[in-house]
Amino acid sequence: MSQSFWQSFKDGQAYAAIWPKHSVVAAMTESRVVPAVRLAARWMPALAVLNFVLQWQLQGLAMQPQGIVTSLFMLSLPFQGWYWLGKRANSKLDARLQHWYLDLTQKLQVQPRPEPRYMDLAKLIRKALQELPPDQH
Repeated sequence: MSQSFWQSFKDGQAYAAIWPKHSVVAAMTESRVVPAVRLAARWMPALAVLNFVLQWQLQGLAMQPQGIVTSLFMLSLPFQGWYWLGKRANSKLDARLQHWYLDLTQKLQVQPRPEPRYMDLAKLIRKALQELPPDQH
């Protein structure tokens, strides 16, 4: 299923908002990517402006194109993270995670999706963390 860049971007933002902060999912890649994207979204605009101003002040007009390019790259980092998260959210689960997904659907007594995706797993984990006792995650 092919989707547009903007849809992947929006899905990535939604996936980052849903992803739980818990030790149960600490080993998954998303537990490192989501905080990094949030940090980049908060600080990269200021760092990009600071980068441009410092390069312009210290190296003059001759290095202005490089300052613009590096600042634009810094500004693009959160967007790259959200895009990656959107692609990840819409990809199918591997066999190990699919087994965990089916186990959680049985414990929560919800109907499993035929081809679960990472977004479905994130929603289910969030629900399990709220409803199930800690020994059943």
